[in-house]
Amino acid sequence: MPVKDQLLREASEKEALAATFTRYAKTLAETFEGIPSKPGENEPLWRGPAAERYLSDAARLRGEMNELEDSCLAAADNLRRRAEQLRRAAAQLPDPV
Repeated sequence: MPVKDQLLREASEKEALAATFTRYAKTLAETFEGIPSKPGENEPLWRGPAAERYLSDAARLRGEMNELEDSCLAAADNLRRRAEQLRRAAAQLPDPV
């Protein structure tokens, strides 16, 4: 039978992990800050096939970063839900003697 303190500790660990996921997800958007990633942003400096490949790769990576951010935030939500379930389960158990 699970021990109340054990469930509460596990809930706290899940909350801490959720906070970490959220914090990291919020900083992912800063990855591309100031880096040219749209057509025309690097036009005065860089042209040609290499610039086009770069822009194509940057657009793909930006999309992947957005997906990663969404996944991190979804994982954080799931962890918080599980932590709440653990807290409810712990509330139903008797206090340790």
